[in-house]
Amino acid sequence: MRLSIAALAATVTCAAAFKDTSPFLMFSDSPLPKDVNTAQLQSSTSILASAKAHLSTCPSQIYYILTQPSLTSSELSAHAPHLRNAIAHSSVQGRLAVNDVLGLKASDGDELQALLEKECGAQVVRLGDVRSAIAGGKVSVARESWAGLKGSKEDRGRMIEDIDSKLYQHLHALSTGPKYTVIFLSTPASNIAPESTAEKAIIYEPKFMEPLHMDLKRDIYARERNESGTVDQRPLFEKYNFLSHGLFMGLLVTLLLLAILSVGISAISSLEVSYGAFDKEMGPAAQQKNKQ
Repeated sequence: MRLSIAALAATVTCAAAFKDTSPFLMFSDSPLPKDVNTAQLQSSTSILASAKAHLSTCPSQIYYILTQPSLTSSELSAHAPHLRNAIAHSSVQGRLAVNDVLGLKASDGDELQALLEKECGAQVVRLGDVRSAIAGGKVSVARESWAGLKGSKEDRGRMIEDIDSKLYQHLHALSTGPKYTVIFLSTPASNIAPESTAEKAIIYEPKFMEPLHMDLKRDIYARERNESGTVDQRPLFEKYNFLSHGLFMGLLVTLLLLAILSVGISAISSLEVSYGAFDKEMGPAAQQKNKQ
């Protein structure tokens, strides 16, 4: 019993911790360090150390650092198909996708940007100026940060889909462009609208069929209630059906059987047999007949 309570308490604590986590994605056409931590539950310190270990080697010419505050891993996987396809592309040589990172901040993207500026001499450009930066042949950091998601689940899903559509042209051109590294990070979701009472409280109510006693149960609902208050003035034989098809056939069969019964009774009653036909003969003729 104590073990069950302890396990339940640990589960509740773990579930509460997952509410303060956010996803982190990093993929590149260059291999990641072999000792990178791939656990699905990490702290921000651990995940940033893995990202810095890769970025400090300056493996790419173009770096995308994208920040979307207030995002959950389930929303990202459900509403960002272009980003999901880019991670699964054959040109990707190293990928790090962590569903639950504890303690990520929007400023962590600025920290990674500062590292690239210091170690790789990268210049910062907006997402719309990536093509000109690639044409110049310089190491560049495409930095973009969007407003935090808010509203209902449907509204948040539409906002993620809009951002994913804006990223499509850049993600689609990754495999044909220079060497790249893409980092997508978020912060814990804090602006999710509460669910309605009908969605939150779903109570299961079992339904059991009651036994029906057809021999005792009366059909009390056969007639509809006359709520309009009007009186039906039709004649009796128009209002009710007294002679149905089944009843009519039953009457015909009954008449036929009665006719057969009457013929049989009349045939039996017409038999004429004398009362002495069944008496034993005791006279002289009977004695002579017995001697023979």
